[in-house]
Amino acid sequence: MSTVAHPLLDAAGPGWAGTETRAPIVALTTAMSDFLHKTASQGLRPIIVSSEFSRMTQPLAQVLSAVQGQWVVRTRNDGFYDARTGIRLDAPADALTAEAPTAENVHPLYVRAQVASTLQVVATVSTRHRVTRPVRLGGVAEAAVALFSGAEPAAFGAVEPLLAPWDRDDLTERSRRRIPLDSHWVAVGAGDRAALATVQVGRTSEGLEETTRVWAAVPGVGRESGAAATAEARELLARAATVGLPLIGISFAAIGAPDLARRATASPQPEPLALLIGPVGLRALGIDAKRWIDEVGGTTVGSPRLPGVLLPLGSVDGGGWGRLNDVLATLDPERLGELLNLAPHVRAQLRVSEGVR
Repeated sequence: MSTVAHPLLDAAGPGWAGTETRAPIVALTTAMSDFLHKTASQGLRPIIVSSEFSRMTQPLAQVLSAVQGQWVVRTRNDGFYDARTGIRLDAPADALTAEAPTAENVHPLYVRAQVASTLQVVATVSTRHRVTRPVRLGGVAEAAVALFSGAEPAAFGAVEPLLAPWDRDDLTERSRRRIPLDSHWVAVGAGDRAALATVQVGRTSEGLEETTRVWAAVPGVGRESGAAATAEARELLARAATVGLPLIGISFAAIGAPDLARRATASPQPEPLALLIGPVGLRALGIDAKRWIDEVGGTTVGSPRLPGVLLPLGSVDGGGWGRLNDVLATLDPERLGELLNLAPHVRAQLRVSEGVR
């Protein structure tokens, strides 16, 4: 049985290596990043075990998912459960082969009520960059944090806590040096309003692909905050349309913790608020922007010469999934599949939608 020698290693078995923590916030620290990297490089799947009240930062949750890891909760007196699905587990390693959740096998702690929740805007945007032109990464992250906090990001880095002052040129140069390996960065805003972005950079046959994910808390309550979330979700994609060569992006309204960290509990399904298909995406789909807008609605955004299309979907109150499926039904299924294969992180956000596979 192969295993990994690491200070965080607490248990191991065939095909997996586990670490356990009692930290209230489980983050992508230098040690955790190193543990995940070494575990994955050995061909093992990492398992992080935490307490029932721990929360996981979005950057760690994202990296853990990328290496096919699992987050498992050890309860105080009732065994374990899968933090993603709520399925009861006899042992943490059972999460690697767990069955589908049902009413009978979900742990009650997974569906417990939360003390404090807030409305969030969540978005994923895929952007292309041609290496035949000067490349400057981090533009979508910068625009997103500025939209939500009124200023550019305060800091960025590959691990938490983030220590380097925000610098798009520094981020670009560090990413360039890592090619052909992918780069993964985190940027955070300052001020009272929580705003966070991750930037993943990878090489393609035509240049670089940059995937930006954004989370931002929406202040206020009730209809006012819902209207603000809808407006900001659309504005975020409109700003993203001006950066590089946008491929595709989608924004949602979600409910989560005020600090944006992920809880080990069930959360309502997010509601799609807006869809961006950039000029690269329109070309891949073989559609004319103006003609498509006449058919499905929306507006042109980005470059006047090479515009993208921004489509409003639903609201915080719902309707977004039905509208999204109606819009996607107007597209050639094979070409849509090819487009989403070019943007796997956006495809992942659409998986809960029936009709998008």
